[in-house]
Amino acid sequence: MYAGEPLSDKSLWELKEAAKWSSNPQEMKDAISKLSARGAEALPSLEEILSVTAYDDIKAACIDAIKSAKREGKEQVKLADLPP
Repeated sequence: MYAGEPLSDKSLWELKEAAKWSSNPQEMKDAISKLSARGAEALPSLEEILSVTAYDDIKAACIDAIKSAKREGKEQVKLADLPP
């Protein structure tokens, strides 16, 4: 990972680390948003970020992202359960 690398090209691990340890709050929020877009596969990373961050705005972003990812997961299950 290098500075200036687009967040969309980063792995789950890289996004998680950026969200946990970046010195730039906007970069942290952007990483959380990218994780949220990955859906249920990002839930463990989002929960880890929530557990280690000391910033209330980052906690709030994580909570919103977790809710969104869980909603998306439920919608995918419902679509999968539809008859052919």
